[in-house]
Amino acid sequence: MTFLELHQFIKQDLLIYSWILNNFCLTQHKLEVGMELVMNNEQVIIMEKGLLAQESIESKTIIHRIFEDQRIIFNTEGNLSLTALEDTTYRIVDKKDLLDELDSQKLLPHFLLQIAEDFEQDLEQERKLMSANSEERIELILTKIIDRHQLDSVTNPTFPKWLKIYVLARLAKCSVSTTSIVVNELAQKGVINVKTTPWQLVENSQISCA
Repeated sequence: MTFLELHQFIKQDLLIYSWILNNFCLTQHKLEVGMELVMNNEQVIIMEKGLLAQESIESKTIIHRIFEDQRIIFNTEGNLSLTALEDTTYRIVDKKDLLDELDSQKLLPHFLLQIAEDFEQDLEQERKLMSANSEERIELILTKIIDRHQLDSVTNPTFPKWLKIYVLARLAKCSVSTTSIVVNELAQKGVINVKTTPWQLVENSQISCA
C-alpha cells in the first residue's frame, strides 16, 4: 500500500480523529448557540458535534470558514474567533503535545496532509462561492443547510433556528438588503416560508441550484 493509499484509508475512517480521542485525556466543553470561543495558535480543537463559524477578529460581519461535526481545527495564525451556529461539543489539546505524539507514532505526515487537504477544500468552496452572483451564493448556502439537516418539505421542513437574514447574509457574503430581496423572491416563488419562525421548506419545492 502506498503512502497516499494509506492516507486515504486513514482519512476516510477518521482514524486520526479517533486516535486523538483515545490517546489524550481531554475535557469536553460545550459552546451554546451564539457563544464565542477565542482560539490561540497553541491549541488544536477537536470538534465532536456542532457547527462553528470562524469570524474575523476585526469585523464580526465576515465569516471566513465553517467547521462541522468531527472536525480538527488546526490554527497556524494568531487568535481565531469561533462562534457557535449550533450547540457544539469539543475538546482542546495542546498543539506541541499533539504533534510530538503524532510524530512518535509516525502519524504526523498523515495528520499534516489531512489538515492541508481540509484547508484546500475550504478554499475551493470559497472560490466556488465567490465566483457566483449574489442570488446563486444565497441559494448555495441554503442548499448546504438543507443537505446538512436533511430537510424535506413533508417530513422535516424546519430550518435550524439560527438561520436568519443577517446570518445568511454573512455566510453568503452578501449585504443584508440583497439577501432579504433574494429570500423574499424565494418565498414568493413558494420555495420557503419565512413568515414562520423558524423558516420552513415549502412542499414540492426546491432551491433552483440544488
